[in-house]
Amino acid sequence: MENLKEEKLLKIASSKKIQYMDGLRLNRAITSGIRYLVSRQDYLNKINVFPVPDGDTGTNMAFTMTSVLEASIEQIEPRVDLFTKIISDAAIDGARGNSGVLIAQFFVGFSEGCEKREKLDCHTLVKAFKNGSISAREAMEDPKEGTILTVFQDLSDKIEQAVNEGTQDIYEIMKIGYSAALKSLAETPDKLKILKKAGVVDAGAQGFVDFLTGVMNFMKDGSLKDVDISSIAVKDTESHSEGHHYDEDIDINYRYCTECRIKGSSIDKKDLRGKLKNIGDSLIVAGSSNRIHVHIHSNKPAQVFSMCERYGDVDEQKADDMFHQQQLLNTKNIEKRSVAIVTDSASDFEDENLNIYVVPMRYNFGSKGYIDKVSQTSSEFYNELTNGDYHPQTSQPSVGDFKKQYQFLSSHYETIISLHIPKKLSGTFQSAKNASKQAPDAKITVIDTNNASVGNGLIVKYAAKLVKAGKSHEEVLKGINEAIKNTQIYVVLDNLDSAVKGGRLNPSVKIVSDFLNLKPIMSIKKDGSLGPIGAMWGKKNVVNKISKFILKKLDDSKKYDIAIAHSVCEENAELLRKLLYDKSKNIKSISILELGCALGSHTGAATLAVGIQEHLTI
Repeated sequence: MENLKEEKLLKIASSKKIQYMDGLRLNRAITSGIRYLVSRQDYLNKINVFPVPDGDTGTNMAFTMTSVLEASIEQIEPRVDLFTKIISDAAIDGARGNSGVLIAQFFVGFSEGCEKREKLDCHTLVKAFKNGSISAREAMEDPKEGTILTVFQDLSDKIEQAVNEGTQDIYEIMKIGYSAALKSLAETPDKLKILKKAGVVDAGAQGFVDFLTGVMNFMKDGSLKDVDISSIAVKDTESHSEGHHYDEDIDINYRYCTECRIKGSSIDKKDLRGKLKNIGDSLIVAGSSNRIHVHIHSNKPAQVFSMCERYGDVDEQKADDMFHQQQLLNTKNIEKRSVAIVTDSASDFEDENLNIYVVPMRYNFGSKGYIDKVSQTSSEFYNELTNGDYHPQTSQPSVGDFKKQYQFLSSHYETIISLHIPKKLSGTFQSAKNASKQAPDAKITVIDTNNASVGNGLIVKYAAKLVKAGKSHEEVLKGINEAIKNTQIYVVLDNLDSAVKGGRLNPSVKIVSDFLNLKPIMSIKKDGSLGPIGAMWGKKNVVNKISKFILKKLDDSKKYDIAIAHSVCEENAELLRKLLYDKSKNIKSISILELGCALGSHTGAATLAVGIQEHLTI
C-alpha cells in the first residue's frame, strides 16, 4: 500500500526533544526531504491527472526542489531567516509547473514567517507553515480543494492547534503535522472527482508529502548521506507497468503551460493577475514584489510574455505543449512507447502525429527574449528582423532544458534518441550530450545529423516513422544513419545581410555576391559548417532557376521526398513545388512549411530552403 512507508514513521517513539532548529539543521532536514521527493518523481508523473494529465508533476517538482538544493549547498547560512530567504528565492527562480510554482510560493510564505528570527522555535514554525499555506493559496487565481493547497492548510491548522494546546517540541509538532498531511492526502480523491475517477491521490499533494517523509527520516535518524545533485534522475522503485494512467481524453481548453519570471520593483501582483486571468486558466502569480514567477495555461504565450514585460524584465520563458504531453499519456498508445524521438526547434517539419518532442531554441532582439516557434509568428519575426533596430541573437537550449525533457520522457519511454543540428553551427548538440550524461539511468543516444531545417526535419520524421512501425532502438539508429547519408539541404538566400550579421558568413563573400548580382546557394558541408556551394546569376526567374538546380540533384532511377521551407514567401514555395512536380516523376511527396526563426535569423526574409531525401522504406 502506498502510504505504508509514511505510516511507519508515525510509530517513532516520542523521546526525541527538539527545542529549536537553526539554519544549518533546517538545511539538512530540507535536503533530506528533497532527496526523497526527487527519488519519487517517476511515480508522481504516473499519477498526475490534475489540473491536466500531462504526466510531468514529478519532473517539475524535482526541478523546482533541486534549485532549492543547489542554493542551500552554495550558500551555507546558520540564521533561519537568511537561509529561508535564500531557498525561497531559489525556488521562485527554479519553479516549474503548477505544483512546482505552488510549492515555491509556499517557501516564500514560509520565509516571511521566519523574518528576523535567528532560530526556528515552535511558534515560529507554526507561523511559517501558516504563512506558507496562505501565500500559496493567494497566489492562485482559482484555488481548488483536494490539491496540495488543501494539504498545506490541513497541516498548518493541525500544528497550530497542537501548539495552542501546549506542545513545545518541534519533533512532536512535525509528527502531528505529518500525520495530518497523510490524512489530507488520502482524502484528496473525495474532494476532486477527477482523482476519484482515476483512482489516484493528487500528484502535487503526494509530492509535498514525499518531501515531508524525507524531512521526517532525517529528524528520526539525525544523519544525512551525501547529496549528488547530478543524480536527479533517480528512478522510483515502482515498475512502469504499475503506474496509473487516465484513459479518457480530457478537454484541454488551453494548449501551452506557459511560465516566465519577472524582475522589477514594487510589482503589483494583484494588478498583474487581473491582466492575465482572461488569457488562460490555472493562473498562479507567485513570488515577492520584486521577483515574480508567472504560471498560466494559455493558447497565447506571446501575449502572456508581452503583458508581463509591462511589469519588469522578463526571462526564463517556457511554453510546454500539454496537448502533446496528454497524447503521450493516453493508454491506447502505450505499446508504442519503446523509443522517444527528440529534436530541437532548428528542425523544420510537419509532425503528422508522430510524437516528436521538440526542445525550443531561444533568440532575442536586444533585451527582448523569445522562444523559437512559440513567442512570435513567422510574420512577426521577419517583420522585426527586417525593420527592427536589433539583429536577433540565437541561443541553444540549455543543458537544463534537455535534462527536463529527458527526465520526463524516461518516465514514459524505454529509450531516447535525440537528433540535432551540427555542432559546428550551434552548441545544441553539446547541450544535449551533456544533459544525457546527467541521466545515467536512462538510455539516451544523441546524434549530430549534419543537417538543418527541413533537411534535419526529414531525418527526424523518418526516425519517428520507424518508431511508429515498432522498430527497436538499434534498428532506428541504423535507419537514421542511412537517412543522414541520403538527405541534403540547399538554402537560397535573397541576400547575405543576415548571414553576415549573424556571424555565419565572411563579409567578403557578401561583397563579391553583391557586386556580381548573385543569389548564393548554401548547404551543410561534410564538416558540419554552413557555407556557399554555388550561386545563381541575376534576380529574375529565381524560382525557376532553383527548380532546375534541385532537379539536377535527383537521380532518375530513385524516388525522393522533398520539404520546402520559406521565410514569408509562400507563393515562391508553392511555385517551386509545382515546377518540381511538373518536371519530375520521381518525387513521392513535397511538403511546404515556414522556415523557423533559428535558421531564419541567419538567412533573412525571402529565403527558400529545400530538403531532399532519397525515399526510404520503413
